[in-house]
Amino acid sequence: MGRPEKPVNAAGGVASQFAQELRALRARAGNPTYREMARSAMFSSSVLSSAASGNRLPSLQVTLAFVAACGGDERAWRQYWYTATGSYAEPSSRGRKERQPWRRWRGGDLPHPAQLPQRPRGFVGRAAELAWLRTPGDTPVVISGPAGVGKSELALHYAHGVAVERPDGQLYADLGGPRHGGAAPTAPSLPDVLDGLLRALGVSDEQLGGSFDHRIGLYRTLLAERRLLVLLDNVRDECQVRPLLAETTTSTILLVSRNRLLGLRDVRRLQLAPLSRGDSIAMIATALSHLGIAAGAERDRLAEFCGDLPIALDIALRKIASRPHLTLRRVVEGWCDHGQALDWLSVGDLSVLEMLRSAYGMLNPAAREMLWRLARSSAEEPLPVATDRDEQLVEEIADAGLLAHWHHGTGACRLSPLVRAFVLRVAEAMPNELTVAGSAPAA
Repeated sequence: MGRPEKPVNAAGGVASQFAQELRALRARAGNPTYREMARSAMFSSSVLSSAASGNRLPSLQVTLAFVAACGGDERAWRQYWYTATGSYAEPSSRGRKERQPWRRWRGGDLPHPAQLPQRPRGFVGRAAELAWLRTPGDTPVVISGPAGVGKSELALHYAHGVAVERPDGQLYADLGGPRHGGAAPTAPSLPDVLDGLLRALGVSDEQLGGSFDHRIGLYRTLLAERRLLVLLDNVRDECQVRPLLAETTTSTILLVSRNRLLGLRDVRRLQLAPLSRGDSIAMIATALSHLGIAAGAERDRLAEFCGDLPIALDIALRKIASRPHLTLRRVVEGWCDHGQALDWLSVGDLSVLEMLRSAYGMLNPAAREMLWRLARSSAEEPLPVATDRDEQLVEEIADAGLLAHWHHGTGACRLSPLVRAFVLRVAEAMPNELTVAGSAPAA
């Protein structure tokens, strides 16, 4: 026998009555010790004991764990908890407004998490992709595509748009994939990412003291119980996110990666291509509307040189807008005459050149040789991918985010003008870089 349990705090009001009922349930179960209950509840014995102290109402997750350990009716206790707290409607009553914008944790009130980065204000186009994202689905979504194609911007635009449908909050984590400008930082560890998400959801340090599997189970429970949006950006590989996926009909999980993450099962995939030419021109017209830029061939040529990549267009348009003496014609002619595009497309910590370098660093030597072959092929006559080995290399290039177009049906693929210029620059500066098995590509 353990030492006698302290009396319920009689001054706890609703919490006192709730604790008395929990203790009565435990008594009907034969008074198992809290240590025995902890073995199946995935919460520590001290957390379970505190739930029945009457000092404060336990969380729904702790309540259900306590009830399950004593063989109680989880559905009835779930409704009892909603009634006792008065802050949540039963999940089946979606669309009603009983939910309040606060929840009780750690003895105080915390706002729902709102971690999404700033909304991309200059976002244009992507009507088909947004319509696809809005189609009903209960599995995580992977948004992938070439470097600079606007994956994060699309995800943020969509996430901000549906945030009102996820009233329990929005979670965000940057998993340290390649970034624009300079070397990529060290990727955060999965346990650190998980603990950050749980803390944002109000989980106390005491509840974070369990094993990794315990914390993953708690995270998945919260996603199943609440209406949340989770955006995981710059995902490098499947191992970073596989444990963070959950079966939930109430929450939405978005993964953003250059890699297609083919190792993940049961996800919906959206592969982004560069903008349509119409969307590129609309982006140019919107950004430069205050300068009275007239329609003309220069807009089309600017879009062409940028490969219809949002990041390249964004940098170019920022620089043009900040220097009224610059004209589209001057910028485009400078690129044509002097090959300045890669050097000029840099502002602050954003650099197309550094973005391409980080993507290029992901390739093995054989894939780099294939990239050279693609760069040397005619832009009008794309290089055919004839063998299974070639196809594997092209897939690696695509997963690094360096392939703008790949027509699976014909086996032909293309590079954007910027990627082509980058690869030719690398080949000129470091001819041995593309040497594979002792032989360099033919000039």
